[in-house]
Amino acid sequence: MKLTSITTLFGATVLALASASAQSQTGYFKDDFTWGYNSSIWQARSGSNGTPFGCTFAPSMINPSSHGITLGVSPGQCAELRTHSLLGYGRIQGSLKTGNAPGTVSSIFTYTSWYDVPGRAWQEIDIEFLPSLGNVVHTNVIYQPEGGNYQSWEQDIDLGQYGLNITQDLVHIGFDWSSWKIDWYVYDAWGNYQVIRTLYKDNGDGYVAANEIPQYAWPSDPTRVMINHWHGDNSSSGFYFPGEYYWENTWAYYDYLEYTPQ
Repeated sequence: MKLTSITTLFGATVLALASASAQSQTGYFKDDFTWGYNSSIWQARSGSNGTPFGCTFAPSMINPSSHGITLGVSPGQCAELRTHSLLGYGRIQGSLKTGNAPGTVSSIFTYTSWYDVPGRAWQEIDIEFLPSLGNVVHTNVIYQPEGGNYQSWEQDIDLGQYGLNITQDLVHIGFDWSSWKIDWYVYDAWGNYQVIRTLYKDNGDGYVAANEIPQYAWPSDPTRVMINHWHGDNSSSGFYFPGEYYWENTWAYYDYLEYTPQ
């Protein structure tokens, strides 16, 4: 081999290693769930969240395939994955398809709270699918200081207007989260990128508009990326969200999940 070829090969190797190192440092990941989930990225949850959750998270409810994973739900059992790492502003996206059992939820979301860092507020950004609501995506931001009042900014968006049906189509969906704006988006049935909702951080002008979140409540702390599939407990709060559960077995299939830091 010529010296110039060795030098070129060495340079390419250094660049590849540098790129991999940069991705590791910034937290980028993409998991296509080939024969399961990447355990260096994800932790499979065990345990219960309490009401309105009517099931216990169990790793055995996560079912692998040659590409993608299925999170199962059966009476009393459900599934959740959460990242080991706390991650900052960026793009969170994936694709999924769900069953059609009322009283269940399948989701992609961010979550952090005082359970991660003592004294930290609960901060959450949601993509959720609830068959009880029909063919819609439930978008939300949640804020609650430890021991304080719960606040949320919810909006349901009809997927039919984009030619999509969550129980029939693999829906490619995500959100871009920055220090001042959150854009939720889908790729429609014709492959076009469509922003479906935008929320802004209040600009401090003394008036909080309908599409703004007060500055104190803006999700800003490093957070976990999570996916889960669960059913309600048919309590009064469970009837409100996620609706009455009829003891059905069901599923949510996730094709991939990707996080790209800002």
